[in-house]
Amino acid sequence: MVRLCLSEIHKAKSSEAGLSVFRTLKTRIIMALLQTDNVAPQVRFDIFSMSRHVTVIPASTKAGRETIRVLLESESKPTIRAVYRDTSKAPPEFLKHLNFEAVKGDIGDGGSLDFTGSNTVFYIPPPTYDGTDTGDWATRAGTNVKKALQKANIQRLLILSAIGAHNSSGIGVLRVNYISDELLKDSVPEVSIVRPTYFHEDWAHLLDAEKEENPIIYSWVAPIDYKIPLVGLKDVAENCADALLVETAKPSPHYFNVFGPRAYGSLDLKQAVEEITGKKYELKLVEKDQLLDYWKQIVPEYYAEEFKEMTTCGLADGIIAKNFVYDENTVRGKVELVDALRSLYKK
Repeated sequence: MVRLCLSEIHKAKSSEAGLSVFRTLKTRIIMALLQTDNVAPQVRFDIFSMSRHVTVIPASTKAGRETIRVLLESESKPTIRAVYRDTSKAPPEFLKHLNFEAVKGDIGDGGSLDFTGSNTVFYIPPPTYDGTDTGDWATRAGTNVKKALQKANIQRLLILSAIGAHNSSGIGVLRVNYISDELLKDSVPEVSIVRPTYFHEDWAHLLDAEKEENPIIYSWVAPIDYKIPLVGLKDVAENCADALLVETAKPSPHYFNVFGPRAYGSLDLKQAVEEITGKKYELKLVEKDQLLDYWKQIVPEYYAEEFKEMTTCGLADGIIAKNFVYDENTVRGKVELVDALRSLYKK
């Protein structure tokens, strides 16, 4: 029997077409070992770590992609099922891993979601830009995910949310996160909700100004001396991966924030961009009455008002400014703004 299994595994690993056979056999062997009474506790723990099967949806999101990258580098070698609307979007370097599988699925289509075989799911609620109402979209997507979770008897769920998403209004496009959190916070036995602040990488567009003769960067972090915590995608991905792999005894739902090492203002943005590009920039602050026009240049006009509200809620008099606190529920990241932007810089 063992000899037969080893033979089949060898065949599977030597063929791209046989990878699914290998994954199935691996799961069966692990489950058989876990059901054996004479397995030492430490070995049982190691086997349990190996048996972790994580579904990431949607896997094409930045947070999904980078968290998968961290998981694939993990010593515990969890099995990763990445859900894409178009599986050709799966990075080639991911497909080389035997414990990675790209599958087709769409959170907008509940019938396409199948989490069977996973014990943990990572859900990253994305915004929509197709003219659909933000609230309607978040409700439909969240409901589809909830049904799929319960149908597959998923035990653990991690949701990528956002700082301030505990507010039901006044947060603009972050309403996607509020609705998702509320819909799913008790959907499975163990739910963790991670709330990062604004990302370093959201400012990557500032680097494009380098091509101009007299480069100008625009920042909505105002007034000039106002600062807010920002966070790097790498720090968020590493903390999400930890939350997916490590057992927790904390009550469900468990909420925690992820911030960067410190707070940043517009002058910090200017300094970072100048250090990376070696050029001098003019800094212009985007005042509140200019924010709507500012966002109309970045997102579809239908959603500009929601992005404006997301921005103003984080300013000094905004409803989430009081949440920019490094407390016992906040993880302090390590990646500095300048380092995150430098990694994205292309001359």
